[in-house]
Amino acid sequence: MLTIGRFFTGTALAASLWLSGAAAVAASDSADEARAAFDEMAAHYPALNATIMVEGEIVWEAEGGTARDAADGVTQAYNVYSVAKMFTALAYARLAETEGLDLDMPVRAIDATLPAAYDAVTLRALLEHTAGVRHYTSREDWIAFSDRRCETPADALGHFIADPLSPPVEGEMSYSTYGYVLLSHLLVQLTGTENFDAAMTHVLGEAVYLARRDSELADKARNWVDVGSGPEIVAGLSAECKFGAGGLLMSSRELAAMGAALAAGDIVDLASWGDLPGPWAGHDAGLDLHYAAHSGGSPGGRSFLLVYVEPGVSVALTGNADSENLQALSIRLADLFAGFTGEAPAED
Repeated sequence: MLTIGRFFTGTALAASLWLSGAAAVAASDSADEARAAFDEMAAHYPALNATIMVEGEIVWEAEGGTARDAADGVTQAYNVYSVAKMFTALAYARLAETEGLDLDMPVRAIDATLPAAYDAVTLRALLEHTAGVRHYTSREDWIAFSDRRCETPADALGHFIADPLSPPVEGEMSYSTYGYVLLSHLLVQLTGTENFDAAMTHVLGEAVYLARRDSELADKARNWVDVGSGPEIVAGLSAECKFGAGGLLMSSRELAAMGAALAAGDIVDLASWGDLPGPWAGHDAGLDLHYAAHSGGSPGGRSFLLVYVEPGVSVALTGNADSENLQALSIRLADLFAGFTGEAPAED
């Protein structure tokens, strides 16, 4: 398994997928089974939403939860947290593919004001969580960073940039949200834009980049947090200083649409799939299936995006509390609408 439960793993995917000799399940049966699975999970959330797209079209949606208000739904913006990292990595992959960006470029070649300790740090190392930039050290560190207010990623660097680097041993990774905050800053520098949303729009295009950054007064779903006596609404909770590391807002429809754009090849060419930086994309040789997935979870929300490229399936889930993990539900929904069915083969 990869780090801290935030990543979807290739092992889990390979074990969950199989093709039957029968035709794809009937749409009505898929919808009934999807609804039952969704409702079971929604019982753990104040509000939970799902949007499934196949070949760019919405084929199924659901809204549920135990404490919804009138604004909650598939068109409401939610904190998607670390799912943002997937799109930040894709922006870099697109720059490498379309503009020849060298992902092995030292980051101080982009911003010479970074500390000398970053001399040997490359974009690829940051993207693959091997640079040694620290993650949160404690709940207090998370709170302190959440309490910061930032207009641009440069405003967030002071929280961690001077701290020592601790690269993992070769072949391993050390998950770092702060590493992706630095990538957010470097993307603004590379594109010469004024802010992170503008940088992402510049790279991915207005038709693809459907997110926007969080802020203290953002119009979004209410964040429910368990502060020790059970979940309650926490006003003003903001992930704005995370930017492409976890500070973006999207509805389930917007998140699914960005996944559909990835499946359609509108972000990167499938031929370059094996070179995508980071542990969130893979290829199942037995099924000849390319897939991409990332989860997000932090106090106040949880999300998941799962993309099956060849059948063009994009599954997006958004919730407003850090409740039950959404990975298994995402796989189940994707399998249903991709027409994958049957019993998983026994492992050798």
